[in-house]
Amino acid sequence: MKKYLLLFFALATGFVSNAQLAQLKQQTLFNTIAKAGVQSVDALPALPANPYVTNRGVDVVVGTTWYDLQSNSSISHRIWVFDDGTAAAVWTRGAETGVPNFAGRGTGYNYFDGTSWGPDPTARIEDVRTGWPSIAPYGADGEIVVAHTLNNTGLVFSWREHKGTGEWQHFTLAGPAPDNMDLTWARMITTGANHDVIHIIACAGFNKTYEGLNEALVYSRSSDGGQTWDPENEILPGMSSDETSGIGGDDYAFAIPRGDTIAFVAFDGIKDGYVMKSYDDGDSWEKIIFYNSPMPFFTGNEGTLPRTGGGDGYNAVALDDQGKVHVVFGRQIHIDDDPADGYSYYPYSDGLVYWNEDMDPLDTAVITNDIIPDNWENHPLYIKGELAAFTQPHNNDTIIGVAPYFASLTSMPQISVKRDINGVNIVTVVYSGLAVGFSNAELNQNYRHIWEHGIELDGQNTWGLFTDWTGDVLHLFSECVYPSAFPVNHNNTSTPDTIHTLYQTDNLPGNSIQPTGGNHAPVSNNIVHLEIYPPAVGITDNHSPAFEVSQNRPNPAIAQTIIDVNTMLSGTLELSVVNLLGQQVYTERKVANSAGVLSFKVDVSALNTGVYFYKVTAGNSSITKKMIVR
Repeated sequence: MKKYLLLFFALATGFVSNAQLAQLKQQTLFNTIAKAGVQSVDALPALPANPYVTNRGVDVVVGTTWYDLQSNSSISHRIWVFDDGTAAAVWTRGAETGVPNFAGRGTGYNYFDGTSWGPDPTARIEDVRTGWPSIAPYGADGEIVVAHTLNNTGLVFSWREHKGTGEWQHFTLAGPAPDNMDLTWARMITTGANHDVIHIIACAGFNKTYEGLNEALVYSRSSDGGQTWDPENEILPGMSSDETSGIGGDDYAFAIPRGDTIAFVAFDGIKDGYVMKSYDDGDSWEKIIFYNSPMPFFTGNEGTLPRTGGGDGYNAVALDDQGKVHVVFGRQIHIDDDPADGYSYYPYSDGLVYWNEDMDPLDTAVITNDIIPDNWENHPLYIKGELAAFTQPHNNDTIIGVAPYFASLTSMPQISVKRDINGVNIVTVVYSGLAVGFSNAELNQNYRHIWEHGIELDGQNTWGLFTDWTGDVLHLFSECVYPSAFPVNHNNTSTPDTIHTLYQTDNLPGNSIQPTGGNHAPVSNNIVHLEIYPPAVGITDNHSPAFEVSQNRPNPAIAQTIIDVNTMLSGTLELSVVNLLGQQVYTERKVANSAGVLSFKVDVSALNTGVYFYKVTAGNSSITKKMIVR
């Protein structure tokens, strides 16, 4: 059983528009909550684009759900963009009428025909209760979805010959004989010229022992539409009870295949973290360990694990065009000092960890057991170029509270790799991270947003700027979680990547399922499609815009407020102010003939009382801050 230890702290630095290192101060206070594995109209509108981010598409709501736990940890392939530009999205769907047991739960599905998404589906695609779907192309023009049933039926596959149209056909895969154990939390890819080879990894049983493993991870493959499987429910070499005590549900994920090269990551955060890779479409496998555990056979009952740096179970893996694996996972600190009450983790653990095959294996000495390091710049992960993300400051705001996803503050990652025109690999990480400055007063917790960060593997391992893709005024009260990302053009060096991202959002932090009883009552959630066009990397973490923007004074403002801009270069500065609806209420330009301070005096006497955002733009750089008008 996994518990969490609350650790509160304050942000000691203000907002910066780049990746300046935040200094996060800790205060000790802890509490515990038990974790249990969860068994789990009309055409929809496009929301206005983020006014502070130009290289993104619009948010499009493709579906809804009242069942809001999309994964216990790692995210499966929930969106697939086909070669002709069409796309399909899936999610676990539960209707309001199903609260609280969701007997009608199943796979929600929507299709993008190249022009628009279809209407919000009103029913699941299966005939039985399912959850945790994964989608892939199937056949020359078809698609296939797998989901679990949590009974001895095992996995249900839904497929059709032509994507986006026609009746769904179904077949099943049961768990290991003779008990016909259930198969849970499946992940799927397809390979072959016509995507007709199906690959599956899944847990054998829910909280059951198989071949000496608790929730054994088994692999199956079929090349005849599920009529036969070879292998079927096999524990791969290197994953047996000789090497581990088991793997938790959802603590694994497939990479998008590269020809016959396939790979998946498995890491529960405490035991060894590894990638299984095959160059021959699953005939043989290589095990690559990226995290060496101090207790590879850990069960949670030992009571002898000191405070240890590891992962949070939210993992992602990608293959580059040379077949090399790239891994990212949430950084989390664990402890088990009492054999009678399970193990614990610190929910204020921060950091997203990046690793590839050119790097040495990680261990707790590299990850360290600091909940929030005093100075990320001195941390081994940062020095080695392995720190993919950390919580970003926002003005003088502090962290209010953390909803229990059993995750790092920076977690739920997705990863893609593309070689640019100069032959340099560009790694893009999309993740859900705590949004300092955005909080819910009712629950006294911060929201999470969809973030992106990239690295250029040019020998300097240069990380670019952080981007909060949902940090605009339209998402002031939005919980943005469970991203599933699909890169387009990652095989084309001359065309920029587009990261098609599917995520879930509502207006309350956390979900209604975890921990037991939920963080809040069930509400309607939107499933949103967002196109991200990653900005260029190559700007170091210490880079800053060539100007600084002060907090307006006075703040709150009554009749007039002053905003100072200290610019290091000459040029045009533009100030714009928007309200919570994203409507521009003020704009002014000034020309800086030389370096120095320019002051904008803003008349706010005609503005309504409330919260506003002001943005100063110079060239391609901008800084946004919040102000209050009374």
